[in-house]
Amino acid sequence: MAVAANSQIFSWGLKGGVNSSKISFDDFSIDEPPTVRVDPTHYTDIADILANNALTDAEKASQLANPDFYTITAPKVSFEPSSYDMGYHFGAFARVKVLGIFIQPELIFSQTKTTINIQEEDAEDIANSVISSAADIKYTNFDIPVMVGVKFGPARLYGGPVATFKLGNKADKSASEEINEMLDSFTAVTQKATFGGQAGIGLDILKKVTLDVRYEFPLSKLGDNISLGDYTYSTDQRQSQFIASIGFIF
Repeated sequence: MAVAANSQIFSWGLKGGVNSSKISFDDFSIDEPPTVRVDPTHYTDIADILANNALTDAEKASQLANPDFYTITAPKVSFEPSSYDMGYHFGAFARVKVLGIFIQPELIFSQTKTTINIQEEDAEDIANSVISSAADIKYTNFDIPVMVGVKFGPARLYGGPVATFKLGNKADKSASEEINEMLDSFTAVTQKATFGGQAGIGLDILKKVTLDVRYEFPLSKLGDNISLGDYTYSTDQRQSQFIASIGFIF
């Protein structure tokens, strides 16, 4: 919701509403390729199986598949946003009309949330190697968008840059110990300031109420990597969102 002061050239107001955000992970990769190695303490066990002529090839293969004989380094971890998640925002804006266009800087407090689906290889279990889980992260932000646009009667068409400053984050602690460790790493490397762009349409009703729908897209990363145990995974973390708001002009 929003509030504003009215004049021919300058107006200001208050606004608020909801946002639906999503974090994407582009170009996900693992710093070191995963490898499977024979545990040196089981060299003799493996040699005995191979040398045992009483066993068929199938029986040898079955016994050699014993996960205790091997170690896995750099298990794969994949991250996938489950969907767009709801948040909220509120703040103030000013609008200045210049030569047929308007410039609208804003100061916005917002909270965004993302749910991440996680699939992790289990280094202790080769036969059933994928562990699936989900976790939530909430971000508290201070946003400074600066929109430039044109009016067509009561309608507005606009776009511009937005700077977002991270005031804090809160990770879901109900997940496993390993995933909580990953979430701590995820939030720890989150950039304190990120930059994006917004584009949208709006409608002014009786010069007192303003309605807006926008899409925000990223121009910089939230973070570069995630650590899990002794392993570091590089990832391109970016956030996009849809924003709907109502405001009042003074």
